[in-house]
Amino acid sequence: MSSVRHLQQKLKELQLQYDLLSQKIESLRKDAAIQAGTSIAFQLKKEIEQNEAERDRLLTQIEKIEKSFESERIHGELFRLNYTAQVRFFREVIAQKRIGAFLVHGEPEHGQIWLLKRLLQGIPDSTANPMIQFHLSRRVLRTDIQALWRELGRHMGVKDYSSEQEIARNVVAQLKTQHIILVFHDLDCIDDTYVHELMRDFWLPLVDSSQIIDPSHEFFLLMFLVDQDGCVSTWNLEFVDEIDSAWKPHTPIRLPMIDPLCERVLTNWMENAIDVLPIQITKKIDYTVQVILEKSEGVPERVFAQIFSLCGCKWEEEETRWLEL
Repeated sequence: MSSVRHLQQKLKELQLQYDLLSQKIESLRKDAAIQAGTSIAFQLKKEIEQNEAERDRLLTQIEKIEKSFESERIHGELFRLNYTAQVRFFREVIAQKRIGAFLVHGEPEHGQIWLLKRLLQGIPDSTANPMIQFHLSRRVLRTDIQALWRELGRHMGVKDYSSEQEIARNVVAQLKTQHIILVFHDLDCIDDTYVHELMRDFWLPLVDSSQIIDPSHEFFLLMFLVDQDGCVSTWNLEFVDEIDSAWKPHTPIRLPMIDPLCERVLTNWMENAIDVLPIQITKKIDYTVQVILEKSEGVPERVFAQIFSLCGCKWEEEETRWLEL
């Protein structure tokens, strides 16, 4: 169930409880009026107070969920803002191939994780199994390829690391029933030499082992290299910017670099999101777009923050949840 549908269902349940309590309180008040001046009236008064306190608690929950509901709707619209070139290219690739490595890259605050979430949405049932994340900011992972194998082995159910081949066999076995999605964060913490080793000594053995699987199988083996600093584009690495019949999954694919948002893209998005955004934002779209771009300089995450602020939501309360996998 989606977040919006879950919130809608929860809101419906709470509103029903609120209405039932209101009916009960009204009935108790009528009984208290009839029993005025008696000990029963005193007991009814106490019961009314308890039910009113419970109703106030429900009202607080309802207001909180209503606010979250609006926030989720805005989030849903923001998910369609920008990254069109990257999403289109990725979807074209996975429509043809089941194995591949992708570079997700851009300058700081350009929403690399936001984009990665968009990409993962294009994979059927991608949330059914948790992705395996490697944080190269950890010293052991950025200096020792064997540490990556041990980490992968733990996720593959290999308790005692014995060999890369054993882990690769487990990967192949699990690929027959589920996706294997690997995410490497913090590429700015390593250099191009280590990335060469990563591709040669980690990714290539996995690809070679997986070649035995029928090409028509439905599950994916995907690796994402996430560059939050825009540094990888300056490295001497072998990437492809498009695939053809000669391409093999040994070579990673470089998705288009994330650019700052421009006036045209933001205006088109705002016009399409007019049913969700507050009227004070869409009343003068051109002016609103100019304000957002002046304050954010078109940097995607800053644009998101500005939009949230204009919608009366606090980006700081949502940033961690939305910019993490």
